[in-house]
Order: sequence, then structure tokens, then C-alpha cells
Amino acid sequence: MAIASTMPGKLHPVAKWSLIIGPVLVVVFNFLLPTNGFDPVNPEDSGAFIAKLGADADLANVYIVLILLGIVLYTRAIIGLWQAAPAGPAKQRLTVGMLGAVAALSFWGVVLGLGFAEAAASESVVDATAAAGAGVAGMAEKAATATVIATTLHAGFFGVFQIATYVAYISLIPIGGGIAVSGIVRKEFGWLIIAIGVVTLVLTSVMPIKTEAGNVTFGIIALVWGLTFLVMGLQIMRQDMNGSNASTDSTE
Repeated sequence: MAIASTMPGKLHPVAKWSLIIGPVLVVVFNFLLPTNGFDPVNPEDSGAFIAKLGADADLANVYIVLILLGIVLYTRAIIGLWQAAPAGPAKQRLTVGMLGAVAALSFWGVVLGLGFAEAAASESVVDATAAAGAGVAGMAEKAATATVIATTLHAGFFGVFQIATYVAYISLIPIGGGIAVSGIVRKEFGWLIIAIGVVTLVLTSVMPIKTEAGNVTFGIIALVWGLTFLVMGLQIMRQDMNGSNASTDSTE
């Protein structure tokens, strides 16, 4: 009868690199979005938001693709952590967290799809408004129609964004709990991940992401999340390298 191992396994190389690269892509390109950065646009001012997004829609689309890639890589990393976790509480907690991360990926896909649509509609608003200002016939009506569409997509984007945030950051609680008892890496990383999940749920409930304060707060939280997983990934990679060197030395 086979006995399940209670010792942690090693992360697959793809999972290790995903743990490092994924969060970096998300944090960097979320920050670089035209409506974010050092002077983010207030999401509640839909007119200013649409104008800013529409002016750089092509760039925003590229960044959205890279953000989605980052989320996919992050999800792959969580699956890798689940695979490496020993049987018992760590595996059970990471199973719940992994399922939550996969569910969150679906929601983020919808969010970013709405982001694509809003960028396209916003670009139409900007172009039609400019044409109307130049006296082109029919452009004022086109601008008005595009504005209605963009405003509707804007509301949908932030509505689903809020849900995706809840799902993603709730999943951090079992992920952190599993990491803390898995032995894969220092347990402090697990505790920090739990804290990030709990704090995010509280703050984004008090300050929804569709508000200016909530949007800024989420950006800061995302930075902390990204740095935590980046450092954890580097730590795991360092541990594996040290382990490999020790094994090599012992065989010589």
C-alpha cells in the first residue's frame, strides 16, 4: 500500500518561472495602463476615463494582453505549488486555493475582455468627437452613441472587476494557509499572503474599486501582492539551487 508523502516536492521549472514572471507582468502593465500610473484617472469620472483610455487605446490593448498573460502564469504557478505540496493540510488548503485561483482567472478574463471592448468604444468616442469638432457631418451623433456604449462598458468593467477581486483575494487565504504549513518555502510568506487576502477584502469592501480611493488602494495592494510572490519565487529558486549544489558536493 502506497503512503502519501508528507515531504514537499520541488516546483516544476515552469511553475517557478511563472511565479516570478506572472506577478511582474500584472503589476508593471497594470501600472502602465493609460488610466493608471502615477496620476490615475478617477473611475467615477467616466468622461475623463473614456477620453484618456481612448487616446491610447492601442497601447492599452497591448498592456491588457500582457496582464492576461501574467494572470495565466500566476495561475500556473499556484497549480505548481499545489502539485508540490505534501499530503495533508497543506494539500487540502492549496486545493481550495488553486480552485479559487482558476475561478478567478475566468473572472479576470471577462474583466479584460470588457477592457478591450471599452478601449475600442473609447477610441471611437475620441475619434468621432474630434471629427465632429472639425465639422464632419454625422460625427456628433456617432460620438454620442459611442459614448453611451463606452459608459455602459465602463460600468460593467468595474462591476466584474470588483467580483474578480473578491474571488482572487479570497483564494489567497487558503493559498497562504497551505504555503505556511507546506514546507515549500518559509512559512512567513504564507502568513503574509493570508494577510494580503484579508486586508484586500476589507479595504475593497469599504472602498470599492470603482471609486478613486478604491482604485488607488487596489493598485498599492496589487504591488504588494506582486512583490510578495516575486520574492517567494526567487526564494524557492534559490533554495532549489542550494539544494542542487549540496547534492553535487555530496556526490564528489
